[in-house]
Amino acid sequence: MVTLLKEIQSRYSSLSEKERSLADYLLASPIEASQSNIKDIAAKTDISVATITRFCKKVSCRNFVELKIKLAREAYQDGKENVDSQLKLQYEDILHDIQGLSGQRALEEAMQLIKTAKNIYIYGLGSSGLAAQELNYRLSRMGFASEAVTDPHLMIIRSALFQEGDLLLAFSRSGQTRDLLHSVMEAKNNGAKVVSFTAYGDTPLTKLSEAVLWTIHPIRTGYISTGLDLSVLYLIDRISLFFLQDKKRQETYQKTVTAISSEAYIENNR
Repeated sequence: MVTLLKEIQSRYSSLSEKERSLADYLLASPIEASQSNIKDIAAKTDISVATITRFCKKVSCRNFVELKIKLAREAYQDGKENVDSQLKLQYEDILHDIQGLSGQRALEEAMQLIKTAKNIYIYGLGSSGLAAQELNYRLSRMGFASEAVTDPHLMIIRSALFQEGDLLLAFSRSGQTRDLLHSVMEAKNNGAKVVSFTAYGDTPLTKLSEAVLWTIHPIRTGYISTGLDLSVLYLIDRISLFFLQDKKRQETYQKTVTAISSEAYIENNR
C-alpha cells in the first residue's frame, strides 16, 4: 500500500521551495494538519491556497479534502504529553508508516541482489555509517562476503576496484551526499549493482539504484534520530530474517554466535 507519507517522500526532491515547506509541515504535524482547513494551513506555512491545491495533486490526491482524509487515516493521537508517551507515540507512528514505505517487490529485488552478489560493500557516511556497520555485522555472520565502508577516501578506492557481480548497498537519507555519490557512480561505471536506503525520492542516488528501500523522513522524528532509527533497523531486521530462513545461513550465524561467546568467556577468565 502506498501511503501519503511515501508519496510525499518520493516526490520531495522535485518540489518547489514553497511546496517543501508544506511537505515539512504535513510530515511534522499530520494530526494538526488533518484537523485544519486549507486557509489555516496556508497561513501557517506562508503559502497560497493555490499552491496547496497543486501540491495535493502532486501527491496523488484529487483535492485538499482527500489529503486531509489520508492524513487523518495515517495519524492518530495518544493525548498524553509526557516524554515517555510522546516517544511511544512516535515509535508507533514510525512502525505504522514503515509498512507502507518499501513495497514487497523492492524488498524481493534487494534480497535477490544480495543473494547473488559475489562481494557486498556497504557504504554510509556520518550517522548512516552506523547503519552500514550494523548491516555488515549481520551479513558477515551469515557467511556473506561483505564489508562496511564509512570513510569517503576508502569508498573511492573500493569503488575503483569493483567488478561485475559486486553489489553496493548505500545508506544515505538525503541521497545527495557528494562524496558518497561520487563513489557510487564510480562503482556503477565498474559494473556494480546498487541498492539504496534513503528517505528522499527522485535524487541522484535513487536514479543510480536497481532497488530502493525507503526509510522514514527525518522530519518525522524531529531530526533527533541517528542513522539507526527504527525504520533503518526494521529494514536491517527484515533482510536478516529473510536470509536466516535458509538453514545453512542459520547454521553459519549460530557458529559465529558460538565463536564470539567462546572468545568472551576466554577473555573473562584470563
